[in-house]
Amino acid sequence: MKIGATTRTIAIVTVIVSAILGSSNLLGDSAPDDRDPPARSAARVDDRPGSGGYDPDAVRGNRHRGSADDRPAPRATPSSGARGRQQADGEPAPQADSAPKPDVPGGVPPQQAGPPLPAFFNQQVVVGPGKPPLLPDKEGPFGSRLTTGTLQVALTFDDGPDPKYTPEVLGLLDEYGVKATFCLVGEMAAQFPDLVREIVDKGHTLCNHTWNHDVELGTKTKAVIRSDLARTNDAIHAAVPDAKISYFRHPGGAWTQAAVDVAKEFGMSSLHWTVDTQDWTKPGAKVIEKTLATDTALGSIVLMHDAGGEREGTVTALKAILPELEKRFALAALPPGVDEPRLHGRDLPLHRGQR
Repeated sequence: MKIGATTRTIAIVTVIVSAILGSSNLLGDSAPDDRDPPARSAARVDDRPGSGGYDPDAVRGNRHRGSADDRPAPRATPSSGARGRQQADGEPAPQADSAPKPDVPGGVPPQQAGPPLPAFFNQQVVVGPGKPPLLPDKEGPFGSRLTTGTLQVALTFDDGPDPKYTPEVLGLLDEYGVKATFCLVGEMAAQFPDLVREIVDKGHTLCNHTWNHDVELGTKTKAVIRSDLARTNDAIHAAVPDAKISYFRHPGGAWTQAAVDVAKEFGMSSLHWTVDTQDWTKPGAKVIEKTLATDTALGSIVLMHDAGGEREGTVTALKAILPELEKRFALAALPPGVDEPRLHGRDLPLHRGQR
């Protein structure tokens, strides 16, 4: 059959049109691969002007170990009863190289946001003459403090002073220029007054930790609690008459309303903690070090021990972790408070601390 000129022309045009349409389809299929996905082209949240580099909720005590979505289940922090409940069975130990990230724009850890803050506390936490230096914390047991109320981290040491371990801890703190808070047991302070003087002379803050670490003290009458705290303060003042004792920590974290109320009568803030190293169980230096590296965040109050037993693990862990903590955070002693001016402002400067 002969093909006419018209038919041949139509066939050629059809082939050309089909080729053009085919090329267009190929180009259309490849277009999505050449474009950035929407998430890439959108502006980063942490690049916005005024975006913060820390989580203010962590400072207020709402989140101490980062976002709930990216951290392992935290160890239980005792709000009453004996301190130091162990991790749940099967819960993995925290790893130093998997520190939780705070829930902040862009996931920037707070310790990486800008240069370290000065190692002194915001004076706004001092609430006035003759009053405890820290306001009650509504999230703490019976209003005891879970956090510092500032961006600084407070290292605290319990059960001392001890003739072997307290000097070692003081030496390490001196080496890095770090001030801390020491919660003293009255009978130990009476036995080692020179160590009490050394603690004060080096600029550390003092805390009353009862006469003989009576975990059940808070369940007793207010008169008994009052006598115990007064006896402990007297032992500290026998070593350093003008020492400011602005904090009280109940043994074992076994807080009661009565204990908190009596401490307030003495002008002392009740001091709980954010990070429990559980070093009193002697888990080993590496475990203590990992807990410090993983759990410490802005505003943390860190619980350790410089006495009450063998504390080689604590000293070894502190020696290893202090350089890292000092780089990540501003470490400072808790503020000792403000004295009332004797001559209505003429006797200046004001002396910080409780009378």
